Amino acid sequence: MVKVLVSNATILTFSMKEKMLINEGFVFSDSGKVVVVGSGDPPEELKYPELLLTGKERLVMPGFSSAFTNLSHYLLRYEEDLLDLSSDIEYLKKITRIDMYFLAAMAFAELISRGVTTALVVDVYLDEVARAAHDLSFNVVLAPPLNCGLEEFAPEAELRLLLSRWHEKVEGIKAGIAVCNEVSERIISLAKEYRLRIFQVGGTVSDYEGVEVVFVNPSKGSGSNVIRWGPQLSEWKPEEGLGVGVRPSYDMRDVVREVSYKTSKHPIDVLYSAIVRNPVLIGLNDVGPLERNLKTNLLMLDASEPPGWPLPKNLSGIIKAVVEGNLEIETVILDDEILVDGGETLTIGNDLINKAKKRLANLIRE
Repeated sequence: MVKVLVSNATILTFSMKEKMLINEGFVFSDSGKVVVVGSGDPPEELKYPELLLTGKERLVMPGFSSAFTNLSHYLLRYEEDLLDLSSDIEYLKKITRIDMYFLAAMAFAELISRGVTTALVVDVYLDEVARAAHDLSFNVVLAPPLNCGLEEFAPEAELRLLLSRWHEKVEGIKAGIAVCNEVSERIISLAKEYRLRIFQVGGTVSDYEGVEVVFVNPSKGSGSNVIRWGPQLSEWKPEEGLGVGVRPSYDMRDVVREVSYKTSKHPIDVLYSAIVRNPVLIGLNDVGPLERNLKTNLLMLDASEPPGWPLPKNLSGIIKAVVEGNLEIETVILDDEILVDGGETLTIGNDLINKAKKRLANLIRE
């Protein structure tokens, strides 16, 4: 368990309980939780942590979250637009469980390097995705698609695996249920039995009694229980969630830029959803803003030289820097783990990357 102090930093907390912007301040965390966020110098008793990071000419902010993410099509993200899982069954049939582990590891490595620390994943072979998330210290909610034309991948058996091995047994990994177009009574009963959140992909926003249902790219309706990605990003409204889905860049800053441009909504509202609303919607309530008693979820962006320098002092300028400035991500800390240090992702080594490239080479050629 590590005590971490970031001092002399510009801090964007996105917290309703803390000051939104602190121009010169500190963040102190202990055992994976934020203890203090404050202005000025830290108190004497906090000045001797195991890890001390200077925040001079750095912007410190919370990590991003992707509220809808697909990993099996990660290899095709440059070639095809906005695939849904059932649109290419033949491609999915070529993927083995071992392939899925390496696909997930590579996708998580990109997400982490881009400052994304949590995600909802709707996909096949999610037991392998859970293993990759655990190995890379990435927090996930994993929702097998139960009635989406993927029965040959035994999604209900996959859910049982997640419940027996991962859900509420391993920190940072939870299970959910994904369905397409409507929620049946059987799915409601299953969700109630295991106290799981349901993610309805498509269909109409509706009320379901006794269960939590979140709607992904609904054909009709909107609201604070809706997540949008891909073609529906242009329909996004404040308080709704948003995700990368499948796209050339698994960077939530690109999603925020696209939504801000297409909807003319203020970038701070879109950022708020990408940082605070998304974890709540997918069911990771202990992570989000930089706030006392929440899980440490911290990005440090370099503004000591171009493209980040000089860092603005006002909130509107800081928001513009985050959304449009392409500041380099220098450090990522989630819970008690340093995921990125000096711009290098620490939780995936060259050995795993080379194994993944070798394993997936034939799949790419096909």
